[in-house]
Amino acid sequence: MKKSYINSLLFLLIILSLLATVRWQQTTVSPERFTGESDEITREDILAERYWRMVDEKGREIMITGRRIHVGDEYITSDNRLYRVYRVRGRTAYARLIRVVGALYQVERSLFILKLPRSLPAQAEEEGDDLEPEEAPKWLIGIYHTHNAESYVPTDGTDSIYGQGGIHSVGASFTSALEEKGVQVIHDQTLHLPHDRGAYRRSRPTALRLLNEGPDAIFDVHRDATPRHVYAKEVDGQWVTQVQLVVGRQNPNMRVNRQFALDLKNTGDQVQPGLIKGVFMARGQYNQDLSPLNLLLEVGAHTNSREAAERGIALFSEVVATYFYGPPKQREPQEQPSPLRRPLPGAARTARANRSAVLSVLLLLGFTAAVAVGFFLLNAGRLRDLADLIGSCLHRVNAWLEPADRYLDPLRHRIHDNTGLLRRYLEPAASKADQFFAAAGLALTRGIRRADHSLAVAAKNIYSAGGRLWAALIPVLESGEKFATPIRRRIHEFSQELWASLGSGLAAGDRFLAPWQDRIREVALAIWYRLRELSGRRLR
Repeated sequence: MKKSYINSLLFLLIILSLLATVRWQQTTVSPERFTGESDEITREDILAERYWRMVDEKGREIMITGRRIHVGDEYITSDNRLYRVYRVRGRTAYARLIRVVGALYQVERSLFILKLPRSLPAQAEEEGDDLEPEEAPKWLIGIYHTHNAESYVPTDGTDSIYGQGGIHSVGASFTSALEEKGVQVIHDQTLHLPHDRGAYRRSRPTALRLLNEGPDAIFDVHRDATPRHVYAKEVDGQWVTQVQLVVGRQNPNMRVNRQFALDLKNTGDQVQPGLIKGVFMARGQYNQDLSPLNLLLEVGAHTNSREAAERGIALFSEVVATYFYGPPKQREPQEQPSPLRRPLPGAARTARANRSAVLSVLLLLGFTAAVAVGFFLLNAGRLRDLADLIGSCLHRVNAWLEPADRYLDPLRHRIHDNTGLLRRYLEPAASKADQFFAAAGLALTRGIRRADHSLAVAAKNIYSAGGRLWAALIPVLESGEKFATPIRRRIHEFSQELWASLGSGLAAGDRFLAPWQDRIREVALAIWYRLRELSGRRLR
């Protein structure tokens, strides 16, 4: 019976280990690299005012947007309430309130014990490393536009202009406002037309080109598609548009990017309360896999005026400047580090890692004990049997330990008295050995850290080379697509002509075979009836 308990417990532990492996693999992000997003409504939908809505479980409106909403998307409202979409019906997404988000976006802990930290060194690396000097901000911001044609109907007369639409003027206002605060700006106005699913693929080289300049952050400036009141806000007697931050959920930098957006929103709530409408964690990557400091901005909607959007983005520039370079009175270029790069003290980092490790071990031991007790109860059926078994085991252990204690007690004092000289010589050696191993461990740690930095630089170079290669392949692929289009059209026309000719031939064949089909059916029925008649006579 005991052997069956042990085998069952081992089998359960193996199953739980497999489930833990699957759970950890599910927590990793598999970005869809080099693919364009196609989750925005069409121009026909904009003209017909067919937008996407997110509502809570009671049907109260949370947000309206021109981006398609999927199950799993998240939204942080202006009052820091986090909602997660659990169902989509038509163009309405139903979201559930998760919690109120504070200064940190803390992923809720699962009740399932196997969701443990993957590695403590990785956690320490994410939280910062105070052994290396911090890099000072460069006072440089990059701005570009993936959807160049986006415009504002009240001012531009249309929602889309093929070329530099009204969104470029909003980017220029953002540039001017930052430059007035002493920040250098690279406003890249490269066109990525048309406004289709390939726009993000075409804007990828632009984002890489901006990142090669080493900016503190880059922003992809867009406008949304909603009714006018959704983004309109009055500030100091003037109408401005709010700014919404968009984070792609399908990129490896998603966690850092999401925290960056939340930090920026918290700064905005202090500098310009109510200016930042919310943070939308949507399906897609929006080229944010290139850098965690890359955000997509929705500056108003097509129904707002361009002037209101320009005033709104100018107010947002103060949020960016305060976040990266401090309040106006404290801004001194090249001296204050970026808030996102602020490290934790070494002692705090070590204490947090130790607490996490101890908690994980205790929870795992508790879960294993609970599983063992549960299996015993399932097989034995009574709690009294479990208590009897534990008591019997403890009684046996105590019976073994008591003679050993009586035997070792006199020897313990004798050993301590006779090893005084030896201990006096060994203690300094042990202390030196401890110092040696501590120094060796520190040197090894520093060497591994330097190797990590070297490999990170090499990986960045390889990634940049891959991006340049991809950018060089884009014209080749587009030319191939242009070359294949007439061939596809000709094949389609030929197949239609062939089908038309075959259809007429088949119709003529049907008309020719129709009378023969009736005749064959009549003959077959006559033969069948004749055979039945003959078989009936034989049976008689």
